[in-house]
Amino acid sequence: MKRKEVAGYGVLCLILGAGVFVMAQDKPVVVEQERSVKEGEVPARALAALEKIAAGAAFTEFAEEIEHGHTFYEGSWNGPDGNIDALVTDAGDLVEIEETVPAGKVPGPARAAAEKEAGMGATLRWEKKTMILYEVHFKKGGKSREMILTPDWRRVHEEGDETMDQGEDE
Repeated sequence: MKRKEVAGYGVLCLILGAGVFVMAQDKPVVVEQERSVKEGEVPARALAALEKIAAGAAFTEFAEEIEHGHTFYEGSWNGPDGNIDALVTDAGDLVEIEETVPAGKVPGPARAAAEKEAGMGATLRWEKKTMILYEVHFKKGGKSREMILTPDWRRVHEEGDETMDQGEDE
């Protein structure tokens, strides 16, 4: 390559790089926050839901989390295999439960995939995550639709399937 061509490619790379940097700056930054709170700072409906999920277990801590622009409350307690966290909305809707589990309670294929990815000698700590999702079916524009939402109304999945129209009356 000639020097002029190399210089031209260099300038082009700088321009493209600057454009990508500027475009990245225009994207909204997703801010996630978590802070410890006292039991009295948890809204009544959220606390009632956490108490029901914990089924009489003593809480070890509470937190307020802001994710995806929504505020959630987390309660933690000790379970049979270690820590359990439950995350609820301020209205008390269950979002997820995370519980520490021993490797022996993890399905073999999941264990094998994690061990392969982590590599030899890696220490693995397992949690079972139970997420709450709502699936809704409806017709729009003559086509069957399906949408999966989180309790705070974020869309996880949406699809339309013409084959769903055959023989189904929704």
